[in-house]
Amino acid sequence: MSVVTRKAPTRSERKPSLRPRAKDLEVTELGRKLLTLPRLNAWGAFLTAHKALETILSRELESACELPLTWFDALAQLRMAPAQRLMMTHLATALLFSKSGLTRLIDRMEEAGLVQRLARPGDRRSLHIALTDTGEQKFRKALPIHLGHVKRHFATHIEDDEAAAVESALVRMANAVRRESSLIQLGGQRGNRTPTAKGG
Repeated sequence: MSVVTRKAPTRSERKPSLRPRAKDLEVTELGRKLLTLPRLNAWGAFLTAHKALETILSRELESACELPLTWFDALAQLRMAPAQRLMMTHLATALLFSKSGLTRLIDRMEEAGLVQRLARPGDRRSLHIALTDTGEQKFRKALPIHLGHVKRHFATHIEDDEAAAVESALVRMANAVRRESSLIQLGGQRGNRTPTAKGG
């Protein structure tokens, strides 16, 4: 009579554990030490919603009128500006774009005829980005489509009595981030200044 010995299952054959991994627990505990649980949960929900919204709004807008969401945002800023034009630095701040990133964006939008660069001869610092008639028409066509998408994917999930609180919190965050972004950009500009012969 032979004795059949049963080998212990290998690690790959074992059932996956449903218990949280040690690293996951460490991350969670760290989050709770730095943030209260409600604020930590709010951050996670905001991050997920932001990524998902940006993806679906961009995809649907581009599908409906061949206009990327970043282009629409730039057109919206220009349309609201006095004389429908803004200096490059102001537009970059409004869109939270780096100077090089905005230059590439404007290059593509200018090729499409949606914006134009306006500058005084010999004064590159006064460069303005202006909305063209084509850009105005494109924006008018895209606006109701975009607002419809915003209503469907964002506004319908917020009750009227919640809207003011959501707006207040997001505006505070946006203002703080814009201030920090401006200070960082200003510091970088100062740090990149070329010393003159006078040492300035």
